Amino acid sequence: MHAIKRWADRILATTCTILCGLLVIAVTWQVIGRFFFNSSGAVSEELAKIMFVWFVLLGAALLFGEKGHMAIEFGLDIMPPRTQTIFQIIISILILGFITSILLIGGIDAVQRTMRQTNAAIPYIKTGQIYLALPLCGGFSVFYCLYNIWNDFRTLVGMNQGQPSKTEG
Repeated sequence: MHAIKRWADRILATTCTILCGLLVIAVTWQVIGRFFFNSSGAVSEELAKIMFVWFVLLGAALLFGEKGHMAIEFGLDIMPPRTQTIFQIIISILILGFITSILLIGGIDAVQRTMRQTNAAIPYIKTGQIYLALPLCGGFSVFYCLYNIWNDFRTLVGMNQGQPSKTEG
């Protein structure tokens, strides 16, 4: 399971790095076009928007995998470690349900509904291809959520057996 997570991390990190570089190139081209030619072109502007959306969604999935997402741990810090782990599992199960229903299932539905629509600025890109970032983000986030539940459960079992916790995050 750890090897699969490292593989998913590498894929997302590489993709985000490439998207960030391409986004810089597209935006730089827009600035040069506006400054020197008084026109930036609709294609570069639309590509920048699409790359930004993909970058944000895939970056959010990567951040979720590193447990770097925003969490309110106000009351959790004062609880004993075993109770904290139980709450983490419950919270992860709730997040899993939300991610599955909104990003994964809703994203697949959005892709299927818009696959025949073309983009106005870039006619060879279908709107469904742009929306494909939603179920991809959802798929990676579901995996990371299951991975976190699995690790928290292993930690809980280790606590019950009196072993020190060994988690990888």
